[in-house]
Amino acid sequence: MPADTYDLLIRGGTVVDGTGSPGVQADVAVRGDRIAAIGALDGATAEREIDATGRTVAPGFVDVHSHDDAAALSTPLDFKLQQGVTTDIVGNCGAGVAPLRDGQTMPGTELIMGALPDVKWHTFGEYMAAVEAHKPAINIGCFVPHGAVRYRRMGMDRRPPEADELAAMEADVEEGMAAGALGLSTGLIYPPGAFAATNEIVTLSKVAARHGGIYMSHIRNEAEELLSAVEEAISIGRDAALPVQVSHHKAAAPSVWGKTADSIRIIEEAKSSGVDVAFDVYPYMAGSTVLSAARGVRRDIDPDTIMVASVQHRREYEGKMLSEIGEMLGITDPDDIVARVLSEEPLAVAVFFSMHEDDVRRVISHPLCMIGSDGIPTPTGKPHPRLYGTFPRVIETYVREERLFSLEEGVRKMTSLPAGRFGLAERGTLREGWFADIVVFNADTIADVATYQEPRQYPTGVDYVIVNGAVAAEGKQQTQHHAGRLLRRGVA
Repeated sequence: MPADTYDLLIRGGTVVDGTGSPGVQADVAVRGDRIAAIGALDGATAEREIDATGRTVAPGFVDVHSHDDAAALSTPLDFKLQQGVTTDIVGNCGAGVAPLRDGQTMPGTELIMGALPDVKWHTFGEYMAAVEAHKPAINIGCFVPHGAVRYRRMGMDRRPPEADELAAMEADVEEGMAAGALGLSTGLIYPPGAFAATNEIVTLSKVAARHGGIYMSHIRNEAEELLSAVEEAISIGRDAALPVQVSHHKAAAPSVWGKTADSIRIIEEAKSSGVDVAFDVYPYMAGSTVLSAARGVRRDIDPDTIMVASVQHRREYEGKMLSEIGEMLGITDPDDIVARVLSEEPLAVAVFFSMHEDDVRRVISHPLCMIGSDGIPTPTGKPHPRLYGTFPRVIETYVREERLFSLEEGVRKMTSLPAGRFGLAERGTLREGWFADIVVFNADTIADVATYQEPRQYPTGVDYVIVNGAVAAEGKQQTQHHAGRLLRRGVA
């Protein structure tokens, strides 16, 4: 192929390269799975050309916090691809589909992480190999989930591990890290991870540290004990000598609204003292998790602020606030409503309207903050709209409407910042010779149109998504279902 002939040529767009540098008008040429040239390529030809006039050409977005562990194997991941995501990080909140205990995944996996295909793995490395062989729609990077590791060795026992159990957990983390996992994740409000003391997590984090990994944590409390929970995460990073990522950072109760100013100050002070700590956020005032975690989200249950999103049987509950369900059932006490729903639907997923916009603005605008959807890919029901709209919403709301930061900074938060932090080699920046993960969008019209009642809607304004050089989505059509790859830590 002549030097000025390419497989794909994206012409006339404004290139926002992911570094935070100002956008420049340029052409982007792709050969194979790599970016071959960026600049004025007037004389070049290509098998296919895309006219990007009036559009932004940026690196594909990196979702640093997803729960698509099973969905990566059983769905086309259209809900991520259509919003410009080309890399998905799974294994978060200490939850995952590997390693297995007696051939079984953690309870509740299918309702939280998507439909699970035939399980042909046992260890975490074997799960990663299964993802690699499947060739998912977008790139997948993996964290070893502490909860799954603990469940494998201890079940749901609420106690410290014996010496042999701890050694077995260390071996599980070692196996996953050696296979190329990005680090260790914890979910310290969910059993069995919630039963682990800090010293157990430090011990396992040291294994991840030996491999250059990161400690990623859904911290122990995001409400009344927010600050001490952040301090615990930082102490784990300090004692285990590895970077810390505070997942979906928030103040999740009215009693602590505004406390993100203090938590961010604690993070900044830790960073200045030598602890490599950062955080991520989703751009909404509501979160979502299993209803059974209601007490872990906040101490008091306000039935007017919790919506049942997804259940297995009582579909009439989906999309209704607990107060509405209480009226249906003739129950007024909030705790009794929760107990009744859980007795019928123990794996119910809920949406919690628990945050204040000022906290979201403060967190998302900080230079250390990345973007993660935390989407729950339930096969049925009404998942939180973040599953479909997180990344367009960042640009629509915080760049275009509120002007909290520039388009270039918004793109940096979603591309080069996470790619560099998680060791995603040669990704996250539009650079000659690097992988061609690219999104072409209209910065003036890109928008999240998903709602809490109608969440399964693709965003507007995303024209093309290119994964490893292949045009994987065009308009609202998915054209390529298997262009993604498993990404191992630090390996191109």
